[in-house]
Amino acid sequence: MLKNNLFIKVALGSLLLVFLRIELVFSDLLPTGGDMGAHIVPTKFFVTELFNNFKLSGWSQDWFAGYPVYYFYFPLPPIITSLLSFLFPFSISFKSMVLISQVLLVISIEMLMRKNSKQFSFYGFGVGLLYLLTESFTIFGGNLASSLAGQYSFTYSIAFANLSIFYLCKSNHRYSTEIASLLFGLSVLSHLIPFMIYLPIFAYYFLKSDAKINVKISAFLFFLFIAMRFSISLFLNLEFTTNMTYTPYTQLSDLVKSDILPFALGAIIYVISSGGRTTLKAVAGFELYLVAIAIFLFFYGPESALWNGRIVPFFNLGIIFLFFNLLHFDIKNLTKKIQGKYPFIIFILFINSYLMYLYYSKWENTYSTTTISIILIILFMFLISINSEKFLIYTTLVSLTFGTLSYLPHWLNWNFSGYESKNNWSDITTLYEGLDTLEPGRIIWEPNSDLNKYGTPMVLMTIPMFTDHQSVEGLYFDSSITTPYHFLTVSGLAERPSNPVGGLTYINGEFDKGFRLMEELGVDYFIAYTSSIKDKANESENFNFLFSNEVFNVYSINTKKVELVEDNLHIFESPGFFDRLKNAVLREGSEQSFFESAYKSFKDELNHKIIENYDESLAVQSESNADLLISNLNIQNELITFKTNKPNQLHLIKVSYFPNWKIKNGYGPFRISPSFMAVVPKDEYVEIRFESSNVEKALNLLSILTLFGALLMTYKYKKRSNNV
Repeated sequence: MLKNNLFIKVALGSLLLVFLRIELVFSDLLPTGGDMGAHIVPTKFFVTELFNNFKLSGWSQDWFAGYPVYYFYFPLPPIITSLLSFLFPFSISFKSMVLISQVLLVISIEMLMRKNSKQFSFYGFGVGLLYLLTESFTIFGGNLASSLAGQYSFTYSIAFANLSIFYLCKSNHRYSTEIASLLFGLSVLSHLIPFMIYLPIFAYYFLKSDAKINVKISAFLFFLFIAMRFSISLFLNLEFTTNMTYTPYTQLSDLVKSDILPFALGAIIYVISSGGRTTLKAVAGFELYLVAIAIFLFFYGPESALWNGRIVPFFNLGIIFLFFNLLHFDIKNLTKKIQGKYPFIIFILFINSYLMYLYYSKWENTYSTTTISIILIILFMFLISINSEKFLIYTTLVSLTFGTLSYLPHWLNWNFSGYESKNNWSDITTLYEGLDTLEPGRIIWEPNSDLNKYGTPMVLMTIPMFTDHQSVEGLYFDSSITTPYHFLTVSGLAERPSNPVGGLTYINGEFDKGFRLMEELGVDYFIAYTSSIKDKANESENFNFLFSNEVFNVYSINTKKVELVEDNLHIFESPGFFDRLKNAVLREGSEQSFFESAYKSFKDELNHKIIENYDESLAVQSESNADLLISNLNIQNELITFKTNKPNQLHLIKVSYFPNWKIKNGYGPFRISPSFMAVVPKDEYVEIRFESSNVEKALNLLSILTLFGALLMTYKYKKRSNNV
């Protein structure tokens, strides 16, 4: 039996890797598909600009007129990619990182379903596959479909949180408490939402555990070492993010998806039929917690602080755990009731054959090698499990998972076959070749869902990765306070704008106004895609046609990155720290925010600027921009320098504001509408640097101290235990 166990482990592992198209993962082609096709840009930036310089966060000018990179998005996936990049090209490293997240999730579910810490659960692996391959949602996180859409960070976070619960509750490892805390810290570095969902149950198990108090303290210090720097910095800077105001779901059917409904009904029927007597023995409490917290937060959670669609993965996971733990509890009783071994085998064979026929009929013509390989592996599992009714049922669970797939094989192939394999990819390469002949600049491009034919509608977000230019539109919408102004502007410049930020009044069809707002954002180039927008640009004297590759037209725009502030100033006095923090966390501030005032000024093209916490006595009255002379302007990722002939006057710099920017000899930067920086230089030479704040430096030091403290306590306890 042990030999069969090994064979089944190998078969299950092979099944997962074959289905996830490991041969495409190890092809040197950049992944695409949904958000994933844009994630490669900041990930590559992390590998080359941050990780190689021993940094985990910084500033990038690539998107949104500049944004704080990996302050608000999660650094663990790019860290893994960076480590893999020592062995493989970037494209393979990135896809391998995504692959690892899927495998790790399945393994984490398998481990949580073990009867003891060392006994591999074939049943649990099958349940993990089932959860991973659910297809009822594609963006909420947790399943493969969401990961292929770009939510692999969420998947990592759930996987690490699952593993942390396993080490707290089921592991006999000597350092299980410390390992659990480290894994829970990795959950924070992967995504905040799973961490917050798991935090109450983790804290309960942590406090309830039999570990000695010094072990718990050292474990907590390990957690702080991993999580403190990123999470506290994110929390304190949350006011400098964009609230996307997603519309919450309200119906029960939005929570209980069609593919999870049978398991929910099955669990209810089982509990009722058993009278609840065996239920408490069958479940661990963890799954009941997931179901309960998911239902509560979905219907009663704070709408503006958490989009309740994100709760669906946890409800699914809780229901799946609940149903299959109940079923597994009675599996022996079920198999005992089976009359006759051979009729049962024939029945199971018939079911598996039908499910594999369904799978084969859908996918053989398009992905024949993968399809046949999976069928052969499942057949092998059936043959080596033929003497065990229990394992035959497990094999049927795997067959059911694959036999009911409807689109995931297509998505896997689309994403991992890469940009370069897409039809007409030469349209993009010729566009980028043309852009490379131009002076580096900031680009707004016309969005259109038809661009998906090149791999993703977000394909042109890769402009900074392939050229020396910047794309105003980027992926990390929440991470930049310039995001709303871009989407407001581009709504007037596109035939079919996406308008993703909720709560804004867009300017669809107002092409001339779109141009004026584009000037305000300091845009240098515009790329038109549709015929109607090309015609409008060609007819406008504001757009200078540069070139066309028969698909895209490229135009230049005469704008400036640095200007004197000539408009009237409306000074915004920001509320106190705790009021700002409350507003940032709950998104329900009672006072008017800087954004509300700045947005109105920008959209309505008012003749005044909103400036935050500014003292008008700092500068002499600004003169006309006609007399301003800016030379040697150099805008880098973490350094802005230029010479001005108007020192001691208020200068507008069209780069997104963030408090880490510091001027060397002058006042500011101040946040000024729409979302940029204003400075009063004391000299003609102006130097503004992006630096670590004092809080970040203190957190770096505290993180190191907590690590030393944790290691010291662990060493002393181990030494004391050895002497006993």
